[in-house]
Amino acid sequence: MLRLTLLLLSCALLASAQAAFDWSSIEPSESLEWVNCLNGFQCARLQVPIDYSNEAGAKAALAVIKYASTVPADEYQGAILFNPGGPGGSGVDYLQAYGYGPLMAAVVGPQYDIISFDPRGLGVSSPRVEFFATEAERALWLANPYAMWANGQVLGQLTKVHDTSGLLEFIGTDDVARDMLRITEANGQDDLLYWGVSYGTAIGATFASLFPVSDWRNAILDTDKTMQTFYNGCHAAGPELCAFYASSPPEIEANLNALYASVLASPVPVYSPSSPAYGIVDYRVLRNAVRAALYAPYASFTTLAQGLAQLAAGNGSSIYQMQLDSAPFECGSSNSTSTYLNTLEVLVAVSCGDGVEITNSVTELQDYWTELSGISSFSDAMIWVRATCAGWKVHREDRFLGPVSGNTSFPLLFIGNTADPVTPLASANKTSAGFSGSAVLTLNAPGHTSFTASSTCVQSYIRDYFVNGTLPGDGIVCEVEAELFPSTTS
Repeated sequence: MLRLTLLLLSCALLASAQAAFDWSSIEPSESLEWVNCLNGFQCARLQVPIDYSNEAGAKAALAVIKYASTVPADEYQGAILFNPGGPGGSGVDYLQAYGYGPLMAAVVGPQYDIISFDPRGLGVSSPRVEFFATEAERALWLANPYAMWANGQVLGQLTKVHDTSGLLEFIGTDDVARDMLRITEANGQDDLLYWGVSYGTAIGATFASLFPVSDWRNAILDTDKTMQTFYNGCHAAGPELCAFYASSPPEIEANLNALYASVLASPVPVYSPSSPAYGIVDYRVLRNAVRAALYAPYASFTTLAQGLAQLAAGNGSSIYQMQLDSAPFECGSSNSTSTYLNTLEVLVAVSCGDGVEITNSVTELQDYWTELSGISSFSDAMIWVRATCAGWKVHREDRFLGPVSGNTSFPLLFIGNTADPVTPLASANKTSAGFSGSAVLTLNAPGHTSFTASSTCVQSYIRDYFVNGTLPGDGIVCEVEAELFPSTTS
């Protein structure tokens, strides 16, 4: 039985649980040998074959973490396996460092273990996917985010040089799905109970005889809709709650477009003795800051509005901070490649290796850009995927390519937001259509995944699904208990 809750979430967070526990102290095993770790959690390293068609060949060790059930054995209902998305999201970090273990247990009840893992090649699972010899070399490469097609060509060659374990050929979504089966079996369960968010939905769908969408164009269908909620929400909140307020939503949009044009022509310098991060706010930085806010509007829109107002006055510090996803790299910190969360490497390896081979030239990429521009004003968010994959050289011949449909022994639950900037509601409806008896629960909110804001309505349906096996009826729409621009007293 597969119970698959399709929630949608991003994963650009950095590792912290990786450095807090010595995972090498656990001997990998084909069973889950749990040890206490990380302040109230249990950890294990599960040994799996790198190539499932060669069980006797080289092995990988998956870092697995558990937030244990607290009920007596006669009330225990098994384990729910969780994936936070990506590709490249660390289940170890999400469950422990970011608090998803207790959060999920509060939703489904204490009768379940909550288990997650770092997918093969990622984080504290081993071997790791690494494109560079040292972290310093990696930081220098990432300092030049332009020339996307040329960068992709070089990166494609680097990956082959550094793939000494042969893992890249077996890092796709279908192999991660096979790993999930091994985790389930090693935990003594016949049936998979699964909660996946964002790309984690694609992993679950692959487990149910699906394959993730390799054409990323549809991912930005609702991005402009999410952006519109900023304009509308800021205007509705008024000047006291939204620092970027103007007399109408179109005027707020025009003011933001004017800022884009301004920093494109004249980037704003950012430096403060009190901050270790300094640089410039140019068009790319501003776009990244705005796009980051769209993932979590209820937590970010107020800060975004303040940052935009400050930028309009010549101060880019807040906007610059908003788009940072890591602390500044220090050359003396480490020459090792094992101290950072290699989300980027896994994201590229899975995104490019899963789908059909892409061999676009620069001219063909320009045509693709034109096509994307007709879908969303945020088409620049997706072009890098195509440009990078144009240089990718590792494609397993027998990788899973569909079909996108299937009959499951238990009906699936999909959840989508009305304005998700990365995984639109249309995708949830389309995927659900391929599964007889499945249901789509809609959250009337902007942001990425149903974790965007608290909704007791969504939580109750998730709990009913896992505990009682019941699905919401057709057309159910849930609301959130949050405001995009909350007052200080709310």
